[in-house]
Amino acid sequence: MNSGKTGRPRPKRALGQNFLVDPNIQRKIVRELDPQPADVVLEVGPGHGELSQYLVGRCRRLVLIEKDRDLAGELRDRWGDRPDVDVVEGDALRLGLPDFVRGAAAVRVVSNVPYNITSPLVFAFLELEPAAVRIVLTVQREVAERIVAPPGIKAYGALSVGVQALADASLAFRVGRQAFRPVPAVDSAVVRLEPRPDAADVDRAALRTLTRACFNRRRKQLQKTLRTAPELRFAEDAQAVLRRLSIDPAVRPETLDPPTFVRLAAALQPGPGGGAPR
Repeated sequence: MNSGKTGRPRPKRALGQNFLVDPNIQRKIVRELDPQPADVVLEVGPGHGELSQYLVGRCRRLVLIEKDRDLAGELRDRWGDRPDVDVVEGDALRLGLPDFVRGAAAVRVVSNVPYNITSPLVFAFLELEPAAVRIVLTVQREVAERIVAPPGIKAYGALSVGVQALADASLAFRVGRQAFRPVPAVDSAVVRLEPRPDAADVDRAALRTLTRACFNRRRKQLQKTLRTAPELRFAEDAQAVLRRLSIDPAVRPETLDPPTFVRLAAALQPGPGGGAPR
C-alpha cells in the first residue's frame, strides 16, 4: 500500500500484493466475517493490517499469516506484544493451517487472496479441522463468479462444484479496482463461504478427479466422458452407474448440480490405474 508514509515496504509484484486501502470496504468485509469474542480468527495475507486493525481485540485469538518478511515484521512491531495476536511469517500453503486452529471452539477465516493461488488456498480453508464457521475472501471478480455460479451457465465448472459441494457460497459484494493500491488490472468481489456440516462425508479426491475429467470435456455427453476418460474408473459399467443414480446419460456436465457430482464421485473405483483413492 502506498499510504504516503515513509519506511513502509513497497508492494512486491511477485507476491501478487494489492493492498485494500478503502476503509469503507475494509469495514464491510469485517462485518461479513462477523467475528465473535470466543472465535479464533485466521487472517491470511494481512498486509499492513488493513483488516487486522478491526479484528484485534474482537476475538479470542487472531492469527496473522504473512509470507512477506518485511510485512510480518511490521505486524509484529504493531501487535506482537499482545497475547491474543499471533504473527506467523510463512507461506500459508506450506505451513499446515489446521495447526493454528486446533482445539478452537469456533474458527473464522478472512483473506485478500492473491490471484495466482486462489484455488489451492480456498480448498485449504475448506479443509480446516475444526471446520470454519465462515470464510470471507476477497478474490478476482471473475473467480468469485465462478465460485458461486449455478449449473447451466458458462462460469459453472470444476471450481464451482468443488466449493459448493463443501460449503454454501454467496457473493457478498463487488469491489472496484480503485479500492486497492497498487491498482490491479481487474475488479474484485467478496465471497462468503459457510462450510456444510456434511462436508466431511464428501470424497474430495474422487470429486476432484471427476470434475476435472468432466469439465475438460464439458461439451461431451456425460456417458461418453465416463466411458472414455482415461483418468476415470467405475466399479461397474458407466451406463449402469448412471441408471442407478437416475442420471440422464445424455446430459452435459455443466447441467449437473454439485450434490449429483458428489454421488457420482462416490461411484469411482479405487485403486491404481484410474480414479482417486477413496
